[in-house]
Amino acid sequence: MKNIILSMIAKISRMEADAKQLTAQVEAQSLLLSALFLTVGKNGGPQEIIESVNKAINSVLDSDDDSMKSDATLLFEQFQSIISTTRLIDQADPELNADTLNAINGKGPDAVAES
Repeated sequence: MKNIILSMIAKISRMEADAKQLTAQVEAQSLLLSALFLTVGKNGGPQEIIESVNKAINSVLDSDDDSMKSDATLLFEQFQSIISTTRLIDQADPELNADTLNAINGKGPDAVAES
């Protein structure tokens, strides 16, 4: 029985590690897309990219396949989220805020005061 429990815990740990890896990959891709949009935006073309993606998604939404519509809706929501993130990044201060990073990591005067 002990071996079964240990085996289950090991399997759950592997699944959690895989899920974290997948999440990291998706986040990295989101950052890459944001950087791409920002770079293209400097050359005057992000609106054309956005319109092309929206047209492609809309063509799937207009189809008769309900399962594809569900996936397209999810894709559209995620794409809009990436666009929103990109716009926020474009408006943000390019300098890193060391105090905020330290507070997030639990270091610094703000983090110590909260402990």
